[in-house]
Amino acid sequence: MKRILLVVSLISFAIACQQNQKSEATGNLPFFTFDQVIHYTVPVSKSELDSIIGKSEKSRKELGLLQIVTGNIPVSTQDSLFISNMDILGFEKEIIDPKKYEALANLFSKRQPTQPIQPSCKTGYTDILVFRNKGKFMGSVKLNFECQRHQMVGQRYNDADFGHSGEYEALKKLLE
Repeated sequence: MKRILLVVSLISFAIACQQNQKSEATGNLPFFTFDQVIHYTVPVSKSELDSIIGKSEKSRKELGLLQIVTGNIPVSTQDSLFISNMDILGFEKEIIDPKKYEALANLFSKRQPTQPIQPSCKTGYTDILVFRNKGKFMGSVKLNFECQRHQMVGQRYNDADFGHSGEYEALKKLLE
């Protein structure tokens, strides 16, 4: 009887492990829990941003812009002040249609990479997605589609493989 229980337990464990691997491979482990997504875009062109970066004397507004676009802000989900700063700095704001949430959850999920990428440049981030759940800041993603770079805060899983399965192209189309 003990042997039968042991064999059944081992088989159940093996099946559970296989199902977990399948869910990882198919993107069923979303980085964020959310019920609202807000898309912000940088209010200046790439050349204007390069000009601001090159200036020796920067205004407070320019310093604030650079902190968000080229810096590590936000550093955690506790650091939500940057959201109101984006409004002050003139970032364009669009609330994403809830019909797109399932696709967004799928794109921002842990999965096995299919095509390794190497970020091609180091310019600032041009797009920022803010994820909220019941009004609470859950996380953000700063993106540069041209360079295929990102910075995530608040994600539940390691995001090192994000973009390695065509997510940048699909996300860019989804946000248009």
